[in-house]
Amino acid sequence: MTVEELFASDGALAQAALRYELRPQQVRMAAAVMETLEQGRGLAVEAGTGVGKSLAYLIPGALWAVGHDRRLMVSTHTRALQEQILDRELPVTARVLKSLGHPLRYALLMGADNYLCVRRLERLCQEPGLFSSSSVPMLEELARWARSATSGHRSRLPHLVAQGLWRRICRDPELCGEKGRFCGRCLYRRDRERAEKAQVLVINHALLLSGARLPPADALVVDEAHTFGEVAAGHFGVAVTPGRFLRLCDETAALARRVASRCGDGDGSLAEAQRCAARCAEESAGFLRRIAAGRGFLENSAESGGRLLDEPIEQLEPETLPELEKSVGQVLRLCPDEEDEIEALALRARIAALRQDLRELLGERSLETARWVEWFPLGAPCGKGERPPSGGGGSLAAGASRNFGFELRAVPLDVSGRLEEKLLGQDIPVIMTSATLSSGRGLGEFKSQVGFVGARELVLDSPFDYRDQAALLVMDDLPEPSDDEAYAEAVADRCRDLIPRIPGGVFLLFSSWKMLRKVHGLIRRRIKGRPVWVQGASGNEALLSDFIAAGNAVLLGVDTFWQGVDVPGAALSCVVLAKLPFPNFASPVEEARRRWHESFGRSYFECWSLPRAVMKLRQGFGRLIRAASDRGAVVILDSRILRKRYGEAFLQALPSCRRLRSMDELSDFFGAAPAAKKSGKRRR
Repeated sequence: MTVEELFASDGALAQAALRYELRPQQVRMAAAVMETLEQGRGLAVEAGTGVGKSLAYLIPGALWAVGHDRRLMVSTHTRALQEQILDRELPVTARVLKSLGHPLRYALLMGADNYLCVRRLERLCQEPGLFSSSSVPMLEELARWARSATSGHRSRLPHLVAQGLWRRICRDPELCGEKGRFCGRCLYRRDRERAEKAQVLVINHALLLSGARLPPADALVVDEAHTFGEVAAGHFGVAVTPGRFLRLCDETAALARRVASRCGDGDGSLAEAQRCAARCAEESAGFLRRIAAGRGFLENSAESGGRLLDEPIEQLEPETLPELEKSVGQVLRLCPDEEDEIEALALRARIAALRQDLRELLGERSLETARWVEWFPLGAPCGKGERPPSGGGGSLAAGASRNFGFELRAVPLDVSGRLEEKLLGQDIPVIMTSATLSSGRGLGEFKSQVGFVGARELVLDSPFDYRDQAALLVMDDLPEPSDDEAYAEAVADRCRDLIPRIPGGVFLLFSSWKMLRKVHGLIRRRIKGRPVWVQGASGNEALLSDFIAAGNAVLLGVDTFWQGVDVPGAALSCVVLAKLPFPNFASPVEEARRRWHESFGRSYFECWSLPRAVMKLRQGFGRLIRAASDRGAVVILDSRILRKRYGEAFLQALPSCRRLRSMDELSDFFGAAPAAKKSGKRRR
């Protein structure tokens, strides 16, 4: 049976899926995927919103895998897409194949830190002094639950576990092996066995790039591929935080105490290991603080900041870090059993890795790698649980800097060679796809950045009728965004006027946390009759669920809500973009990127900054129309899109839709909307 027959209006997919609609774009993509799989080639597909790209690669991919006794591996960036594939698309795919007489086995496999480690859990239960007494009953119950569990995935646990505690009980590959009494009870191994039998295996980009031993793939689909280069840069880079030092010190002291309690400490080396761990924890705080202070950090500052590490630093590590590694060696010598030996060896390996990362960060410089130190005040000005843009680096244990987080980072600026060599250069078919792979100028830039130059290209427009479903209003009277205070006031004023005109929910999207906080502080008490929430007030999944349930909420967000978010029904009627989403030129990594481009005689703005901003604007616009019945408006507050020469690049990249000229026309647009303007039904 051909792909065209499977996707026909009376074909196997129509029988297996509810509300199936034939879309030529989906059929074209599915046919191209099957051809790529059969010929062993590479394919890059930009498939606009509503094409149904997941089924367009899953059905031909699964049919190919079953028919040739092969495995299709599918990698995504977000958990939301993984859940959509596992809960919605793969069951449909399985029904299609079943109708053809082919059962389908599929599974999910995630990175190590998503799984409970029975060894670490039981070890921690033996050290109750390392955590709050309120956690003891929960950990004991988890230990009982784990004895009969069939999966150790975090989502299957009977309790929510705080992130700090989870880091102490999640799977650590350094502790894994064929030896030890916990080997037979390893919950990850059970998930791994299911993955080994799967014909379609779903993973994420981080795991794909991690170098972990995975079941071999005979074909690879990279979905949400627009994030792949950035994820790869983070993986190939290194990061050092205070928390990384402190966890190693805590674990060293805990291991030394445990060994001493079992076999004594005749020569005092175990007590010395504990003292060394305490000294190292103290010194590491000062070490990172001094690096930041040498690059502009002030203890009384209230702002985040960061600077490039332009010159090699004379002291590459705290003086006590080599001593800590030696102390672990002494503990290893005295370990009374195999389990303690495994833990000591893993601990020593992590200390060695930290020392290597510090040498990479603080040693010789090169234009190809951005190295910087970043600092940020700890706390949540906008809401409990909010994190800074870096994702948080942990606080220091001592000194005035306990109110600041610090992070040392290094990332390569060009990952194309490594991706081509490590992944895309393998002799298997590879399909990379996303709704947004370009800034509207073809897929050449994307393919070059991820080492996928030889792949075929396919660009498919969205089947949605944007002229009827969507409207665009660009404000032309706000001040230049360069004046933060004046611009925040103007954005807040426009939002107070705009939001009451919107009958459903509103996304208010920012390109920086700083501007988000300022505007939130100005509008949160002035918007009446609807909830006003801010990213960071709770977990993103819970926040999105509450937003959908409210139906008319206002949500202020940054990067996470520009992409990969799907809001059904009238809950999202308007997306307001506060500012054109250019990368932060003042950030250390963008400064390094500018220098790198200029070293080749290229324009950083034309080659990187503008294309990235245009692509992100397309992603932000794409949050609005998610189904054929959706209707809503996008409002852009940044007047540079009209006043600057480069503004045309943004406008040309957006879907053709109705252009509004005023707030009154925005009111009229929603006043003319059908009563059930967004049913929330999705295309398959």
